Amino acid sequence: MKRIIVLPEELQLICDRLSDVEKALKKEQFDVKDPILTTEDVMAMLKVSRRTLQTWRDEMLIAFSGVKGKFYYRLSAVNKMLDDHLQKAGGMHESHKMRA
Repeated sequence: MKRIIVLPEELQLICDRLSDVEKALKKEQFDVKDPILTTEDVMAMLKVSRRTLQTWRDEMLIAFSGVKGKFYYRLSAVNKMLDDHLQKAGGMHESHKMRA
């Protein structure tokens, strides 16, 4: 096994540089609490087709932003759609109940 000897002042220099890198990264990185997803992200997340996602947009089931033919979704919009269509255990959504 090969040993590397580092002098205390060299170690301090390395630690200072790592601290500078950490500060720079924290400055550049913004806090994303509600990430923006692409169509492909949502399709993969929900395991649905592009056409299904288009239908949901057309029927205004999911909030989205469209920019030059590309569609973007906030994670909160995906969660809201899922919450709005939540099925309780043993129950059915009103629109699916048979009418007598």
